[in-house]
Amino acid sequence: MPRPRLSVGEHGKISRRELPDGRWVATCWVRDEDGKRRQATKQTPLGIRDKHGAVAERTLLESLKTRHVQAAGQITGTSSVHYLWTEFETQLITQGKAENTLKDYRRQSKHILQRLDDLQIREVTTQALDSFVQDVAVNRGVPTTRKNRTILLGMFKIAVRYNAIPVKPIRELTSIAGKRKKRARSLDPESLAALLRDLRTSDVPCPVILAPYQLARGQKTSSTDIPTVAKFCASNDMADIITMFAATGCRIGELLAIRWQDINLDTKTVAVTDQIVRIRGEGLVRQDRTKSEAGDDRDLPLPAFAITMLRGRRQEPVYVSESLAGTILDPETVGRRWRQIRAAVDLEWVTSHTFRKSVATILDEKGLTARQAADQLGHAQVSMTQDVYFGRGKVHTASADALDAAVSGKKPGRESGA
Repeated sequence: MPRPRLSVGEHGKISRRELPDGRWVATCWVRDEDGKRRQATKQTPLGIRDKHGAVAERTLLESLKTRHVQAAGQITGTSSVHYLWTEFETQLITQGKAENTLKDYRRQSKHILQRLDDLQIREVTTQALDSFVQDVAVNRGVPTTRKNRTILLGMFKIAVRYNAIPVKPIRELTSIAGKRKKRARSLDPESLAALLRDLRTSDVPCPVILAPYQLARGQKTSSTDIPTVAKFCASNDMADIITMFAATGCRIGELLAIRWQDINLDTKTVAVTDQIVRIRGEGLVRQDRTKSEAGDDRDLPLPAFAITMLRGRRQEPVYVSESLAGTILDPETVGRRWRQIRAAVDLEWVTSHTFRKSVATILDEKGLTARQAADQLGHAQVSMTQDVYFGRGKVHTASADALDAAVSGKKPGRESGA
């Protein structure tokens, strides 16, 4: 009758053999975690007396407790946290995550690995992770902590799936208490219209905004040749770029990827199909997808003010908005220029994303459904549009009219004396 097969991680009978120098060798067969059967051997350590080989056998048994032979792509309890992150990153790429998402996750992973890189997966305790996330919350803020927690959750889901650990140590962490979430803030139609006019006509000075490191060095802006807002916008296309933001509600990467061939002035539509991203090792590229699947290949109607602007522009060879050198315009460059403009016109709180919220809020106030607004913005979830992008906290006189009608029996909008 054949001998039963060893279970994974199990070892067979240990044999001892004495060496000529008086030390002993302990040997056995062991079935490793990749399923293969291998011979394991340990000798009596130098300088240790071992009369019958018991020390050599104990040394062998201790080594078997931490023995780790990993097959390609396999994760076990003795795999490193760094290896687990690599597997998680591969999974993100396979799932087709956007390049900007990958970029953000890689940036956050550096802090995780700096703290946990030398640990094996089985050595990572809930206490160790809790200490880490609380330190991040104190030193880098709650939003960053939540990102780190999301990454750790994804990593240890893989560890549990591979049976490297029985449960996720991230599951029992202390809850992260942040500040009360701010209401979505947006530009009302009048403010948006006034801003678009100011970008072309304002004579308010528009000085360069120095970065923190420049201020630390004592660097100052030149008091000569400071352009007005109108001249600054005319010199770098910012008035037209902001006009397109207000007309479409596109993300900045999507807007800068719009080509002239994507615009149909006859049907007054624009096809949003791609986005501009910066890829490590390649630089700025036009990626053939947007941030979400719902945002891919959507045709947006263009309002009359955008059509007027586009018909008055000189059509560039490829992109509607290009750099001064005729190449892809960097979203970071647009962001830096907008920060300079918004400081000059006293709208520090308005970011490029505020225009998306403004478009969503205006569509909501004009009676369009949340689904229509979500389709305009390219959101996968309608709830995202409602919860995050619709401006809140405004006074709706129609609410008072409806209540008055319910109590008095009069039709909404009637005067009390009517």
